[in-house]
Amino acid sequence: MLELETPQLSILTTCFHCGENCQDDVITHEGKDFCCHGCHQVYQLLSGNDLGEYYSCDVHPGKAPSVHNFDYLNHPHFHDQLISFSNQGVSKVHFILPAIHCRSCLYLLENLNKIEPAVVKSDLNFGKKELTLWFTESQTNLGELASLLARLGYEPLITSEGEAKNQKNTSQQNPLFVKLGIAGFCAGNAMLFSFPEYLGIESGDLKSLFGYINIALGTIAVFYSGSDYFTNVWAHLKLKKLTIELPILLGILVGYFRSVYEVFSHTGAGYIDSVSGLLFFLLIGKWFQQKSFDFLSFERNYKAYFPLVISKFIKGVEQTYPLQAIEIGDRLIIRNQEIIPADAILIKGKSQMDYSFVTGESEFINLEAGNSMYAGGRHHGELIEIEIKKALNQSHLTQLWEQQAFKDPNHKTENWENFANKVGMYFTFILLSLATLVGIYWVLNDSSKWQNAVVSVLVIACPCALAISYPFALGHGIRWLAKFNFFVKDIQAFERMSQVDTIVFDKTGTLTLHQDVKPKFQLVRDLRTSEINIIYSLVNQSTHPLSRQLAKYLRETYPVQIVDLKSINEKIGKGIECIYDKRAYQIGNAQFTGHALAVKQDFIRSESQLFIRIGEERIGYIEFPWQNREGIEYMIHTLQANYDVYLISGDKKQHAGTLLDWFTNESHYQFECSPLDKMKFIQTLQSQGKHVAMIGDGLNDAGALKQAEVGIAVSEDHLHFTPSSDAIVQGLQLVHLPTFLQFAKFGLILIKASFVLSIVYNLVGLSFAVQGTLSPLIAAILMPVNSLSMLFIASIGMNWKGNRLKSCFS
Repeated sequence: MLELETPQLSILTTCFHCGENCQDDVITHEGKDFCCHGCHQVYQLLSGNDLGEYYSCDVHPGKAPSVHNFDYLNHPHFHDQLISFSNQGVSKVHFILPAIHCRSCLYLLENLNKIEPAVVKSDLNFGKKELTLWFTESQTNLGELASLLARLGYEPLITSEGEAKNQKNTSQQNPLFVKLGIAGFCAGNAMLFSFPEYLGIESGDLKSLFGYINIALGTIAVFYSGSDYFTNVWAHLKLKKLTIELPILLGILVGYFRSVYEVFSHTGAGYIDSVSGLLFFLLIGKWFQQKSFDFLSFERNYKAYFPLVISKFIKGVEQTYPLQAIEIGDRLIIRNQEIIPADAILIKGKSQMDYSFVTGESEFINLEAGNSMYAGGRHHGELIEIEIKKALNQSHLTQLWEQQAFKDPNHKTENWENFANKVGMYFTFILLSLATLVGIYWVLNDSSKWQNAVVSVLVIACPCALAISYPFALGHGIRWLAKFNFFVKDIQAFERMSQVDTIVFDKTGTLTLHQDVKPKFQLVRDLRTSEINIIYSLVNQSTHPLSRQLAKYLRETYPVQIVDLKSINEKIGKGIECIYDKRAYQIGNAQFTGHALAVKQDFIRSESQLFIRIGEERIGYIEFPWQNREGIEYMIHTLQANYDVYLISGDKKQHAGTLLDWFTNESHYQFECSPLDKMKFIQTLQSQGKHVAMIGDGLNDAGALKQAEVGIAVSEDHLHFTPSSDAIVQGLQLVHLPTFLQFAKFGLILIKASFVLSIVYNLVGLSFAVQGTLSPLIAAILMPVNSLSMLFIASIGMNWKGNRLKSCFS
């Protein structure tokens, strides 16, 4: 057999548009290299509209384009949801564009009117990755605008839960921003009005006036900006729980009321500047703690996996509706590769159903008219008609979401306390006991000192340093991990990562996949252009992993065109075939296409080779080397040195390949698990006192991801669907999981170290405070100094470790 001639590159070439390596045929235009026709077309589009400066703003600024169809956005349901304003034919729409990353993006998107004249104005909020467009609806529509952005490499993020999510974020963030701003205003002005005290000016009237103004500012800062502390402390006291917020609130209140006493009794200027300044930094810590990745969704349920629109068959006419409009008895039209949105019965046509993303089982199921089909399955084959038998929220798939882990939003935290609150329980008791004993001692021995002593103890021992350094250190850790495409939901998830002692892996799509490199062609002759187009159109109809890889390769290598094929027939586990121009085209395994093999294929080869037959001519085969993810074996062995590592899968044991060689203990792997089985497996480990991290990629892993202390979803593209999780990691970065976990452990160690240093600092201050010789004013100055020094240590420490982490990837 002859090998198909394909260009071989002697040196590594990068795409002028997106910067990706050109692994296949390189397209050269005007002396510039492009990895695919998509990038080439975007370059031509920009150059032809006088936007060539896009490439001068940054090096390789582009993103590979997509060709998704957004016509459904023209449906009234989505139109009304997305359009925020419309007047005299000009409408305003907001798109979230996660691919935005550099100043070239800003230049291109704010000059979008040069490409699409119907765009009146475009405005980009770079921080939120939000593009606002004003456009003329008589000249274009939402679908065309979204498709244009996708072709440019900025595919909009459209989700059915987007509106509610944005409202939730806004409602949570806006009050905090207001309180933070007011606290900053009060702190800044309190410092300004404290200048007479700083400079030793003894003008009585001026000093008194400024003192009264400071009390007014402090009252606003304490009782409005600090109102969350009152609410949280009271809520925990009702539950008979002590948290770190109680001693913080005590320190703030003692400082505030001492200031009120001094100002109105004319015995001092108080220290409202220190109290309000401390509140300002505490609120910055709260904001840093809440800040997350707005363009990612960590809380997804089964609905996020389904299409946003469906096609109903009403009185012989096909009509488009939003997913929420599904009702029992509806007749739906399902096309090739579309997902079944609810439990139904097949009415017309035949289906080959893929439930792999729901169950983990890789084998397809043949269905005929009258057979039941379940939500979450992906149909491939001819157009079919189904009748809905159960409501969207009552399908077979949703039983997983009836488990307690999904019903209780606080499931992961109800039996878990973060380090700050654990310390707070003991710290509060010790602090109050010490203040009481000091007060009693001085009342009995020198009653003139007891007030200063008690106030100084409560103020200087306030654990504000821990409350500030905790969110800043772990928040910095989250941002460092995001640089390596490991996105953590919040600082609580980051801390739980540091406490994990057991790791459970899913198999398919997590540890194993097909190698994403140029396939090896072993053909008796070259394929003609028309044959390439037919083969591409045929494999594009299949959801089999090898078919998807071949379709992707052909699309990126050749200027393929879709051919309208009839009589497509896919036989599960064998291959796919069609007839075109009176010739049969078959693609599949050797037995299906009639190829005689001298040596029987082993499992690996049978899962990595596609044979081609055209008419009576057996053309040969295309091989995609099938393997585990690169570096997975080293990762597993590294983790096994420090963690208990398990493997669970919905697939059959014989599909595990070499993976079983790495798990010598049979109790550490389990196959043919349903989603509920996986969830119960995690529960069993937790009942043994283990802290579990689950790593998976599909809906069949959703229950286990939710049940585990830390659920990490693996995705080749973190912007597309992933199950509900605590973190999302790009597939290529999974091999660095041991490094990520060690980084999380360092973050908690740094917090503990800064807290110990703060304790030493407090002990020195308390040695003076308990003697009644430390002025409350000095104590109020030392308190924020301590907090800021711990903040500095936490930030510098995490950045130092982050830079070391960065050097490991360079």
